[in-house]
Amino acid sequence: MKKVLVLGGSGSLGRGVISDLKEKHKVTATYARNPFSEPGVEVQKLDIVNISCIESMDADFDAVVLIAGAMPATMKGYEPQRYIDTNITGTLNVLEFCRKNRIKKLTYVMTFSDVSHKFNSGEPIKSDDQRGLTLVGDHAVYSVSKVAALDLIEHYHQEYGLQTITLRIPTVYCADDNFNYYVDGVEKVKAYVQMIRSIVSESRVELWGDPNNAKDMPYIKDFARLVRLSIEHETAQGVFNAGTGSPVTLADLVQVMGDVFSPDKKVTVIPRPEKPSQPNFTFDMSKTKEVFEFVPEWDVKSMLEDIRDTLGVEAFRA
Repeated sequence: MKKVLVLGGSGSLGRGVISDLKEKHKVTATYARNPFSEPGVEVQKLDIVNISCIESMDADFDAVVLIAGAMPATMKGYEPQRYIDTNITGTLNVLEFCRKNRIKKLTYVMTFSDVSHKFNSGEPIKSDDQRGLTLVGDHAVYSVSKVAALDLIEHYHQEYGLQTITLRIPTVYCADDNFNYYVDGVEKVKAYVQMIRSIVSESRVELWGDPNNAKDMPYIKDFARLVRLSIEHETAQGVFNAGTGSPVTLADLVQVMGDVFSPDKKVTVIPRPEKPSQPNFTFDMSKTKEVFEFVPEWDVKSMLEDIRDTLGVEAFRA
């Protein structure tokens, strides 16, 4: 059993990771703004931007999982300085905490926007692919800050011998009622939630853009298991894709949504080719499989069934 500190435990990713880790390890989790509780887990308030707050923590940990960070999906309006403060300065503070207290391992959760140049290319994105940021839009400074943090992490690996494992994620789907997010600073309902609501309430759904565009859709229970494997692996080092390697087309997703959430009623699918298409990409999971012996256990159907069974169909009724 290892002693693990999870920084940023209050969100959808954090709660899922904690739920898995606590079954085999002693977990301490932190939050900055949204208090929460988790049976069997010590929970503390902590802002990684505040170095004195971090330095006052108990430091008896074998590993740290860094999920905390500023991101567009949770940012009302636009405050680019928050990306710099939280994702760069905050990460540096965490690295110093590890160095000073001889904590040997850090697992870092990384956005896939560092390889956004590979979207729509038709080529699977490899774990060690060269970077290519999109430097326009509301994700630009966010992407820059996450890449800068990743460079700091690599520096601490090379300079101080810290074992660092970076898990690159696309959107990770979760069985919770966090249905809203921000786009360009404006709060909106997540697209897949809107689709399920339409299926449940109206037996109809709009199919936006190119129905053949496909993307990786990892489930939180697979991702959390991969985080645990990273904590338990003694030698793994570097960047690893944390997807599925089995992209789901929008057309297939809509079909499965109808089967899961409206099994007794025919769902009318309304093509809307003039609307924006979803991203088109897939992850090459060969390095992750080779090092961690990781194979996703949840496909899109079992994922949606678990979300349905956890939340109930009525949670999606508009």
